Amino acid sequence: MGIRIKPKSFGPIYVRSNGDGALLYAGQHEVFDAVPPYAIPVDLLLASVGACIAKSLEIVSAQRGQTLSPFSVEVTGKKATDLPNRLGSVDIRVVGKLTDDADLSVELLRQAKSICTISNTLNCAISLDFDRES
Repeated sequence: MGIRIKPKSFGPIYVRSNGDGALLYAGQHEVFDAVPPYAIPVDLLLASVGACIAKSLEIVSAQRGQTLSPFSVEVTGKKATDLPNRLGSVDIRVVGKLTDDADLSVELLRQAKSICTISNTLNCAISLDFDRES
C-alpha cells in the first residue's frame, strides 16, 4: 500500500494588471501590494505563475495591437496526494473582462499560456549538485 498524502490547497494568490506595466499582488485576505505574498515558498511559486500569465497576456495583446482592460489573475494550487511532495495541479483564472470580444479574450489567454515560461517550466527536470569549492 502506497503512502497517501492528505489533500491540501494553497492560495489563492492574486496578481493585478492595471495596464501600466506594473503588477500588484495579494493573498487571500490581503490588500494589493508591489511585493508578492511569501509566507511559504508555494506562495511565491503561485505568484510567479500569475505574474507570468499577466505579463504574457500583455505581450500577446500588444502584438495584436489590443489594449487590455484592467484584470487580475487568481492562482490556486492543490497538493498531490502521492509522493513526492509537490503541487498536483495549478488552477489559473482571469478575473475581469480583457476585451469586449469574448472569443478574442479566450484566444489571448490561450496564446499567453503558450508563451508563459513559468507555467511551461513546471514539468521540467530538476538537477541537484553541491558547490564543493565553497
